[in-house]
Amino acid sequence: MQVGVHILLFLVQILFASLAIIGKIVLRDFPAASIVLFRVVGAAAVLLLVNLLWTRRWVTDRKDLGRLAVLGLLGVVLNQTLFLIGLGHTTAINATILVTTIPIFTVLYSVLSHREPASALKFGGIAVAGLGAIYLIGPDRLSLAPELALGNLLIVVAMFFYSLYLVHSKAMVLRYGPVAVSAYVMMFSALGTLPLGLSGLATVDLAAVRPVTWMWVAYIVVFPTIVAYFLNIWALKRVSPNLVAVYIYLQPLFTALVAPAVLAGERVTTRAAVAGAAIFLGLALVILGETRQQREVPVESMPGE
Repeated sequence: MQVGVHILLFLVQILFASLAIIGKIVLRDFPAASIVLFRVVGAAAVLLLVNLLWTRRWVTDRKDLGRLAVLGLLGVVLNQTLFLIGLGHTTAINATILVTTIPIFTVLYSVLSHREPASALKFGGIAVAGLGAIYLIGPDRLSLAPELALGNLLIVVAMFFYSLYLVHSKAMVLRYGPVAVSAYVMMFSALGTLPLGLSGLATVDLAAVRPVTWMWVAYIVVFPTIVAYFLNIWALKRVSPNLVAVYIYLQPLFTALVAPAVLAGERVTTRAAVAGAAIFLGLALVILGETRQQREVPVESMPGE
C-alpha cells in the first residue's frame, strides 16, 4: 500500500467535510440546487481545460462515452439530486447517518459481482468504522417516522448509486487516466444538473449576493469538488473501491472536530473522541485486509462491456 494514497484519501475527506460547513454559509444566499450547479459546471470547465492543456486524452469510442455518461449520472446527477430531494423529506440527522451506507454497498457489490473476494478483516473494519460514525452522529437521533420514509429511501438509493460509481469508475480510470475521466464525468454531470440548477438560480437576486459568498462558492468549486473528485479518481487507479469508500467514515468526524471553530453553537465532545478511535481502528483493519490480499481488485467491465 502506498502511503501517499492514504494521505491523499485522508485529504479528500477533509475537503468533503469542509463542504458541510462552508455549504451552510453559502446556503444563506443560494438554494441547494444552485450550489450543485456551481460545483458541477465549474468543475467541468476547469477539468476540461486541464485535460486540453495537460493530458490531451480524448475519448472517441462511443461505448466508452456512454459509460462515462452513466458514471456522471450515477456519481453526481442521481446521487446529489436524490440526496437533495430526500433531504427535503427527512431530517439532517437521518441523512448524515444514511450516508454511512456507502462503504457497505461498495463492499457488498464488489464481492457479489466477483470484483473482490470476501475478507473478514475488511467486513470487520467497515463494521467498526461504521458503528463509530453512527455513534458520533447519535443513533438515538435517527427517526423512522412514516412521514420520513420517502426521504430516507431516496437517500439510501442515492448512496447506492454512488457506490456503483466508485466500483465502475476503476475500469475507466485505468483506461484513460484520472484527468480525462474526471473531465468527462463532470461534463456529462453538468448537462444533467442544468435544468434543476438553473431553476433554483432563477430565484436568486445575484446583484445582492455578498462578495464573501462568491468567494466561498469559488472554494466549493475548487476544493471539495475539483480537487476532491480528482484525487478520489486518482486513488481508484491504485487501490480498491472498497478502501476509497471506507474513508468516507472520516467525514462526520472531521466535521465534528472543525465545526466548533467556524460555526456558533458547535462544540467538540467526548463522543467525538470515542467515535474517532473506532473509525481509525476500522480503517486500520480495512487497510490490513487490503495488504494481506496483496493484489489489486481486478478490473471488471461495466454491464454491457
